Amino acid sequence: MPRIIDDGTELFEVGDEVVGDFRCSECDLLVTSPEEADGILVLPACPLCKSPEWRRAG
Repeated sequence: MPRIIDDGTELFEVGDEVVGDFRCSECDLLVTSPEEADGILVLPACPLCKSPEWRRAG
């Protein structure tokens, strides 16, 4: 479940099941859910900076 911070941004965490594009809240790395199968991505820790938090891109 996302949590909402003061500016209205939804933050998602490691293990959340999501669909769409997401950016790391620390380093801005973009990840996209796969198009095959059900399209669900289980968010990992960021592979670049290890941050556990993501925000929806766009």
